[in-house]
Amino acid sequence: MKLRRNLFTAVSSLAVLSAVLLTGCGSPATEGTPLQETGTLTLSVNPEIRIDYNKDGQVTALTGQNEDGKNIVAAYGDYIGKSCDTVLADLITEINEAGYFVDDIDGNKKNIVLQLEPGSVLPTEDFLADMTASTQEAVKGLSLSSGIVTIDDDDYDPTYAKDGQPSPYITLAKAREIALAQANVNAADAVFDDKEFDHDDGTPIFELEFTANGTEYEYDVHAVTGKVVKAEHKTLSTPATNQPAGDPSTGNPSTGTNDTDYGPNNDGVTDYNDTDYGPNNDGVTDYNDTDYGPNNDGVTDYSDTNYGDTHYGDTNYDDGGSDYSDDDDDDD
Repeated sequence: MKLRRNLFTAVSSLAVLSAVLLTGCGSPATEGTPLQETGTLTLSVNPEIRIDYNKDGQVTALTGQNEDGKNIVAAYGDYIGKSCDTVLADLITEINEAGYFVDDIDGNKKNIVLQLEPGSVLPTEDFLADMTASTQEAVKGLSLSSGIVTIDDDDYDPTYAKDGQPSPYITLAKAREIALAQANVNAADAVFDDKEFDHDDGTPIFELEFTANGTEYEYDVHAVTGKVVKAEHKTLSTPATNQPAGDPSTGNPSTGTNDTDYGPNNDGVTDYNDTDYGPNNDGVTDYNDTDYGPNNDGVTDYSDTNYGDTHYGDTNYDDGGSDYSDDDDDDD
């Protein structure tokens, strides 16, 4: 009996020991080992630079995503362990010195895109807002006029999420916001006529068309990075307004419909009193100017009635004057 109790005790102790050992296999090998919580922030102007950081917001790596980005990273060596806001400010300075802010897009300065990768750890509750503010200060300090556009977790289209992985593509609403910001157009003034999500030579693009304030815009926005890769605009033609009918006598299209100056003084200005059609049609209407006789000197003389070599009584028309007192020359 005693032997059986000792054997049971030994077996129980072994079971407990095994349980402890199995539990220990699932625990961290060393107490206090930090969790690998990281995040990624991408800075895009023309250079695209990926910024990896830890849960404390300290930069762990920089990677150029395009050739321009690689050149900027190569020129900026000392970044490991620096805070994200400090590195962002330094990168903006490097990009400016390299001349990337000189060129514009469709007449406006290039905007800066700050993109937070989905699932990234947030060192602070307002991490992206804080990074935006520090970047804006750097822009202001360099006397640049570029705006800043942010892409957050909520700006990715969940339609394209797959196999538990977040969507790599931004939403149409965010693409529109980016296009309007680059065009410097108020959203309330814009009417989007067309939109299309397409792959242009393998590059996912939002092709956007919109009008605002008499101007038509065509913008292409990269569906992953949010960069504006194409930007064009043109002024729409203004519809012709109805013009008054022209003067048929002058062929002047600018003459109003009331221009009925068809008389000898048809100078394109209607003058209803301009009816001087007589021999003294000098453009000034003179209703008393009715001197049509041989002495039509432009001055009406009702006594000037010597019209020919005719004798009516004692009127002598030969001498050009009236002689009403010499009644009868035949009586002499």
